[in-house]
Amino acid sequence: MDFNGGGFWGGAGQFLNGLFGNSGKPYDKAAQQYQDWTNKGAQVNAPFFNAGAGAIPGYQNWLTGQQDPTKFINDLMGQYNESPYAHNLQTQNINAGNNFASANGLSGSSAMAQQLQQNANNISSGDMNTWLQNVLGINTQYGQGLQNLINTGQNSANSLTNLYSNNGNNMGNAAFGAEKGRQHDQSNLWGGLFNMFF
Repeated sequence: MDFNGGGFWGGAGQFLNGLFGNSGKPYDKAAQQYQDWTNKGAQVNAPFFNAGAGAIPGYQNWLTGQQDPTKFINDLMGQYNESPYAHNLQTQNINAGNNFASANGLSGSSAMAQQLQQNANNISSGDMNTWLQNVLGINTQYGQGLQNLINTGQNSANSLTNLYSNNGNNMGNAAFGAEKGRQHDQSNLWGGLFNMFF
């Protein structure tokens, strides 16, 4: 019996192929694989995307805090406290100045008081400047860190966009192939039925 030829038996083979064949199944399986791998890619990108998205409010607050530079610096300087090192230098300056003044008969003189005051100002100014530079450096690193997180999140978002776009194309092609296979099966079913009796 020839199931590939025409006539009843050829039509029966075509009919059975249409009835029991599943030409769309490989496309359905491919679509599932596309979806599985897309989900895995999304899972890999999720922590980076979430970190970037989570950094945006902090970055906006950081920028807002620096809109008025004078207020920003004044607020920082309001948090300044003399360092233990500067305090020690101030004490040494006073002791050394008093010892020098006593040894040279200058105790209580205006010149000596001015020199002690100038030394104290220099020590205090240097300490404030060092503190401010350290705080500004840390503040800059904080802003850069937030910006880096946002950039990482943006890169992850771009990667996810490409992943979803490619998956959409692949899923569309798989859906098209699956439907084409189902239509082929249906065509075989009806064509085989027709060939069996006509």
